[in-house]
Order: sequence, then C-alpha cells, then structure tokens
Amino acid sequence: MEKKSYYLILLLVAFVICIGVFWFQFNNNVATFIMINETEVAEGGSFSGMLVDAYGYGVANQTITFHKPGYEMGTLVDVTTDENGQFTVEDAQYLPDTGKDNYYGDFTFAGNGKYVGCTYAGNVTVVSN
Repeated sequence: MEKKSYYLILLLVAFVICIGVFWFQFNNNVATFIMINETEVAEGGSFSGMLVDAYGYGVANQTITFHKPGYEMGTLVDVTTDENGQFTVEDAQYLPDTGKDNYYGDFTFAGNGKYVGCTYAGNVTVVSN
C-alpha cells in the first residue's frame, strides 16, 4: 500500500471515531435546565416555562413536578412539556391564609435515560388582585 492510502485510512478512522463520540454525547446523559419567565403572577393568571437541554433545544413530552401555594411538602403537581419543551401553569391560586408560602416552587424534572434531571431554584409568587 502507498503511504497516501495509510493516511486516508487513518483519517477515515479518526472521522468515524469523532462522529461516534459526538453521537454518544448528544444522545446520552444530556444536561437539562428549567427556565421560567415570571417571578410573580396575579391570582387567576398563568405563567410558563421551558425545559431545555444543554444544546438549547426544548425537551418534549417530559413531566415537570412542582408544589402549589400552601400545599404540604408531600403534595406534588405535574405538568407535561409540549413538543417545544414548553409548559404552562394556568389559573394561579392565591390562598390568603398561607402567608409567605403563597408561591409555586420546587420545579423539578426527574430525568430519564437520555436526559439528566434538574431543578429550578426560584419560585413564582402569587399576588392577590
């Protein structure tokens, strides 16, 4: 074999390895983030958020779990992301007797085989009309 053929074979092997590494990284243990567009919402209003992966793409059909105002720590509510990774919480509840606990919080995505789970650190406070 000629010397040029060896270089071509080496380049092809390197190319295949690079493609394999990229495919593996793109399809396994991809980091995720929850973004929410509001920090405060009026009673009866709605707010939305998005679950995105490390590449900036929305993660579709995944469950986001959160606490509603005044709910005990063991009570969770679920919402599912749409085809763009967005979710909406509608008809925000304001409970006058909850005091400082009048917020939606602990937004969490548990993760799955492809995506790593994540938690949104902030809260969305509900204010009375």
